[in-house]
Amino acid sequence: MPSPIGHDGPQAAGGRAAAVLLTLHLPASVDAVPRARHALRNALAGESADEPLQILELLVSELVTNAVRHAPQSTEVTVQLLCGDGVFRLAVADAGGPLRRPGRPARASDENGRGLLLVEALANSWGSYPIAGGKVVWCDVPVP
Repeated sequence: MPSPIGHDGPQAAGGRAAAVLLTLHLPASVDAVPRARHALRNALAGESADEPLQILELLVSELVTNAVRHAPQSTEVTVQLLCGDGVFRLAVADAGGPLRRPGRPARASDENGRGLLLVEALANSWGSYPIAGGKVVWCDVPVP
């Protein structure tokens, strides 16, 4: 499946290109998170299973939140959702520096610090790669 935002990954079965379900450019601000969730929900409006939608909504919330909070030089966040080869691939691009890897577990009193741990727990796979002027963080969720 071609990975979102200009990086090539594996092709869908039979070499077919994955279907782009959503491409969204948002200002890097706090309202980007609910707007991304709403757009994702609309993009998957015909899907019969609720579970992947709920997981994808949580994942897009975490990835966009990280992009907005940890990439202060970003003026825009790009969200893409593709479907192919039995998975939904969600990707978020920003103009921030390298990805912060999950570090120490968050303490019970911490108000943040669990985002990438949630991504790691809920996605089949995930990762990041650099792009000109920033990075992309992506994750895969199986299509039911």
